[in-house]
Amino acid sequence: MRSFFVCLGGLWLIAFHPGLAQEPSYLKVQTNRLQKAQQTEQEALIKRDSLLLAEAYYLYGKTYSFTGDYQNAHRYFIKSLRILEPKGFSEQLSRLYYRLSNIEIKQRHLAEAVRYGRYAMHIARALKSDTALSRAGIGLGQAYANIWTSQRPQARTSYDSSLFFYSEAEAACRRLNDTVGVADVYAALGELLASARHPQAATYLEKALTLFQAKKKADILVKVMSQLAGIYLDNGKLDKAWQLLNDAEKRYKLRNLNDYDTQIGIDVQLVRYYEKTNQWKLAYERLRQLESLQNYAFRADHQGAITRLNVEYETEKKEAQLKAQHRELILRTENLQSQRRFTITLSLLLALVTAMSLVFFRLNRRNQRISHQNETLVKEQNHRVKNNLQVVASLLNLQAKRLSDESARKAVEESRLRIQAMAIVHRRLYDGEKLAQIDLDEFVRELVQGVLKTFGYASLEPHFTIVPMSLTVDKAVPMGLILNELITNACKYAFPANATPQLWISCRQRGAQLECTVADNGPGFDTTETSFWDDNPVIQRTSFGMALIDAQVAQLSGTYSFSTGEGGKGTQFSMVYKL
Repeated sequence: MRSFFVCLGGLWLIAFHPGLAQEPSYLKVQTNRLQKAQQTEQEALIKRDSLLLAEAYYLYGKTYSFTGDYQNAHRYFIKSLRILEPKGFSEQLSRLYYRLSNIEIKQRHLAEAVRYGRYAMHIARALKSDTALSRAGIGLGQAYANIWTSQRPQARTSYDSSLFFYSEAEAACRRLNDTVGVADVYAALGELLASARHPQAATYLEKALTLFQAKKKADILVKVMSQLAGIYLDNGKLDKAWQLLNDAEKRYKLRNLNDYDTQIGIDVQLVRYYEKTNQWKLAYERLRQLESLQNYAFRADHQGAITRLNVEYETEKKEAQLKAQHRELILRTENLQSQRRFTITLSLLLALVTAMSLVFFRLNRRNQRISHQNETLVKEQNHRVKNNLQVVASLLNLQAKRLSDESARKAVEESRLRIQAMAIVHRRLYDGEKLAQIDLDEFVRELVQGVLKTFGYASLEPHFTIVPMSLTVDKAVPMGLILNELITNACKYAFPANATPQLWISCRQRGAQLECTVADNGPGFDTTETSFWDDNPVIQRTSFGMALIDAQVAQLSGTYSFSTGEGGKGTQFSMVYKL
């Protein structure tokens, strides 16, 4: 039915405007646009696809916009907007606001054009879409350019805004490698600068001309040619202007473009050229052709197209009403049947859910009892291990006090500290909320302070940089033993001869790894031949302390290294292992 009225509208135009009989391609273009919109709408209704229906409304809006029926174009764009807007930001929504801005520009509603353009730009920036940014940038640039053209010189800020958004559109096009988009921006910039009598206007239009020629964009190429020819005429370059206008008219006829605005632009510049070259007869003939074309364009694009589309719209509305009534009857019947099925299904589901709830409730109660028992057992186990380790540490402490040999006493004391480190782990497990994990920061601080207190450095305040995280038992025990050895060594060799002892301890997470660093400001050591895990500071690396660190780092599947600070002062231990 819609196709019939499209054809009817075309015959009406030809009947009342015989000139259209010579312009069949124009009617074909508009008919094809309507047919595409119709097919998209029918497909959306069959599939019940709201996004596809929004696209159909958008295509209708574009078709009305191209024929100059901006009221109906706006109406369809708004229908599409009501579907897309609740679904959130999308490139289609930004494109829709751009189209609304464009038709407001054509109607000279420039404040509304800017408002819609800003919506399009806001969505494009939120999506970080260069395609949407390039489109919205050109649209806002055109809106501000029109404001400046209508209000200059008072609207200087509008001129600057237009330049800004054009530059943003150009940057987006370049990121997309969109040569045609860049050319569109250059053409728009050239038009703006030409209206401002700026000397760079010709440069931008020439760049646009070159890019459009390379991409074989005949329609926009001819329009740019006429604009550039106008600048050449203003600057007295009559030969260049004539070459462009002659070439533009040939291309227009060869391509059968049938674009009234482009043809009018060529004719206006040809009239100016003939006037400047005193070819008054040709100027008069071209002026009559221009006047006839303007009247023809107005009748064909406004009266004929609007009438045809309005007839189509009224017919579509009646068909839609009949379809809606038919669908309503079908829906009522389906609703009654669905309600019956829903009631039966709901009753069955309710009974099933009730039975399953009782089963799950009993299972949950049973699992809670088992879980509570397991938690109590684990806590009791940690408590007993901690107590046993504390007893061993106490026994070693008593034994150390009875020993007269200083080396033996220190060896027993160091063994006590190692056992104390393991005891701290199990005490943290017992006192903490998590059964198998301990807080890294609290564990390290307690362990370090315990060692410092043992060696008489309780007043020393280490510099801690520890990431907030938890360690499992199998990671915490080796790490506690390593830290115990390092702090013990610092207390024995780095602090005694130092008036202001300092200690730095850092634990940082690097992705799936933990990086630990312990550093002091002591005298340092010779990394090539010495270690420092015994009473003698110059011994081989086979000492017990080094062997213990090797074993614990290997248990953590990590790597470590020692280094000396600048000037040979200070010792730094670094270790990295996977969490």
